[in-house]
Amino acid sequence: MKCGMSINLSIADIHLEISLDRPVKITDNFKPFLDAASEPDYKVECTKMDVLPSVRGEMLANESDYSVWKNAGKFIRCFYDLKNQSRVYALTSLDVERKSLLVQYLPEGKEFFSDTGNCFFHLMWEKLLIQEQRMIFHAACIDTEWGGVLFSGPSGIGKSTQADLWCKYRRAQLLNGDRTILYNEEDEWYAYGSPYAGSSRCYVNECCRVRAIVILSKDRCCRLRHVRAAEAFQKIYSGMTVNSWDMDFVEKICDMINDLIKNVAVYELHCTPDKDAVEILQEELKKGESEWNQRK
Repeated sequence: MKCGMSINLSIADIHLEISLDRPVKITDNFKPFLDAASEPDYKVECTKMDVLPSVRGEMLANESDYSVWKNAGKFIRCFYDLKNQSRVYALTSLDVERKSLLVQYLPEGKEFFSDTGNCFFHLMWEKLLIQEQRMIFHAACIDTEWGGVLFSGPSGIGKSTQADLWCKYRRAQLLNGDRTILYNEEDEWYAYGSPYAGSSRCYVNECCRVRAIVILSKDRCCRLRHVRAAEAFQKIYSGMTVNSWDMDFVEKICDMINDLIKNVAVYELHCTPDKDAVEILQEELKKGESEWNQRK
């Protein structure tokens, strides 16, 4: 491919080879995930076209900036330029069987393919993950002496604050501050860092075994309670990235959440933004420490 480049990435232990028809900037959030040594699980080709092929099949969704179609087992995502009368500027076709993606874009859409960040936007990333039994959870993830802990809840609830408190007082390692990737292997759940980390800008290509999920709620004093399965499912589902228009996607993620809450403790933490919140959670984690260590 003349004047192009190839980018190899490993994210959540999924290996991607992205071939581009021109050089693009590798942004800081993707640099820790560069990996030229591994064989790709998925091959992606991004190429400029004078004319895009027509889209046929069943429309599954029509969002503001893209629509999704299914045709002969392939998923096609059609992208709209909202600054230019919502004209189509790119198409992405995913062949699940062959594990390949073809991204085609018009010359006037090249601004949407200037760096790894906006190129990656076109890869149906959440669909690739669910095919590989992984899911995106909107949570801050820390690796602690007592295992991995995920802080989740509505935007602005204090996920980053609680994670930072653990890093400050208990020397925890922050793996991700916003979009953690979860994966199950032999009834053990693992949390992976990702190139998307929100305001934390923490891009770590590592994983940890998940010990607990903590749903946050602000309060004047700290108290912790164990959340039962039905409530836990609802709270965790609301924090997942879900293609609600794709029934296969929804079924898979529901099955995975049910497995997650069977194997990982879920708590609700009414908390203050101080050391008290760290100590009350730490005491709970200590109670099951021997059982946790036996499972390693």
